[in-house]
Amino acid sequence: MRFLSFLSISAILFFSSCTKTVTNPAPAPTIVGLWIGTLTANNEPGAGPLYYSLDIKSDSTILSQGLGADGNTYYAAGAWRLSGSTFSATITSTTLSNKGVVQNLSATYSQNEGTLSAGTWETVGANAIGTFSLNRIN
Repeated sequence: MRFLSFLSISAILFFSSCTKTVTNPAPAPTIVGLWIGTLTANNEPGAGPLYYSLDIKSDSTILSQGLGADGNTYYAAGAWRLSGSTFSATITSTTLSNKGVVQNLSATYSQNEGTLSAGTWETVGANAIGTFSLNRIN
């Protein structure tokens, strides 16, 4: 009987001391998140770089916020795509003063650097083009 008790206790101690440590690697950075940087309008060179942000959502939607050369903040929403390192999006203004204006965006995505660089934007049906550069914030 003592041997059976000793064997049971030994087995419990043995199996409880053998724990396997599982380390999950950190998830790889992704394009989904908040991106902040600057936008420059070619047709407004005196304005210089202006605040610009993209909130890239996991459901392929995107929200943008940007400061215009006129000092007003403009908002837009749309859809984005990523093919390799090529990011593209089509957004439509939701701001009352220019509601419905469509812009196409494209940039080079670097997962390692957390950047959208060499970005270009173009307003559909208008002579408004420019560049942008963004860094991932979260």
